Amino acid sequence: MATNISNTADTAEPKRGFTAGDAVLSGLFAALVIACGIALTYDFRALLAEQEGYAPGTPARFQPAPLRSPGTDDQVRPYDPSGAPRLLGEPVELPGFDGNPQDVISQPMSFHLGEEGEATAIGRITLGSFSRFEDFLAEQEGLARITFHSPGGSVRDAFAMADIIRANDLSTAVARNGYCASSCPLAFAGGIERTAPDPVWFGVHQVFTSEAEIGTLQEGMAGAQHISSEAQQLLDDMGVDPRAWIHAMATPKEQLYLFTDEEMAEYQWVTDN
Repeated sequence: MATNISNTADTAEPKRGFTAGDAVLSGLFAALVIACGIALTYDFRALLAEQEGYAPGTPARFQPAPLRSPGTDDQVRPYDPSGAPRLLGEPVELPGFDGNPQDVISQPMSFHLGEEGEATAIGRITLGSFSRFEDFLAEQEGLARITFHSPGGSVRDAFAMADIIRANDLSTAVARNGYCASSCPLAFAGGIERTAPDPVWFGVHQVFTSEAEIGTLQEGMAGAQHISSEAQQLLDDMGVDPRAWIHAMATPKEQLYLFTDEEMAEYQWVTDN
C-alpha cells in the first residue's frame, strides 16, 4: 500500500509557480487589450465625425470642423479628386444651381445660368469641359460672372477656360462655403475681377499626368515641369503672382496647399475691385 501511494505521487504532474514565460504572455495580453481599446476609440471618433456631417472619403473627414479658410498651421490637407469637403449644415451658394452640390461635385463639370448675369460651373474639369463651356458661353447674353465649385482635373482644359473667360471680359468667383482645388484655380485666374468670400477652400498641388500619358519616367517628369511652367506663365498673364505656383510644385498630388485669406490677397488671386 505504501508503495502504491509513493508511485502515485511520483507520476503526478508537479505544481508550477509563476514563471518568466507566464509574465511574457500576461504582458502580451495586456498590450493587446490596450491596442484594441485604442482602435475602438479611433473608430468611435471617426464615426462621430461622419455623423457630424463629413461624407466618407472626403478630404475633410479627418477634421470634424466647419469648412473655413485655413490658418498658417494647417494649410496642407488631404485631397480627394472625386469630391469636396462637406460643410456642417452650411449651404454652398451657387447661382442658377438648384440641386445638392454633393450629388454632382464628382461628375464632369456642368454649367448653370442664374440671374443678373451670374452663372455656376460645378464638378470636375475633365477632357472636354472647355468645349462644353465654350458652347455654354455662346448661348448666353449679358453674362458677367462665373462662380466655381470644383475639385479640379484637366489642366489643359483649365488653361483654355481661363483664356476664354478673359477674352469675354468675365469675372470669376468661388462659391461661399465652396471649393476650388487642383486645376480649378487656373480657370478661376482668368477673371478680370476675382472674388473668394470667406469661408472657402482654395488650393493647389503638383501637376501630374495619367499613367497612359507618362511614357518613361524622364518623359513624365519633363512633361510635368513643362506644364508647371505654363501654369506660372498663365498666372502672370492673368495678373496673379506666379510665385503662388511654388506651393503647387511643393505639394504632392494626394494633398492640397490651401491659401489663407492673407495669401489670397498677397498673390493677387483675388482683386480689389
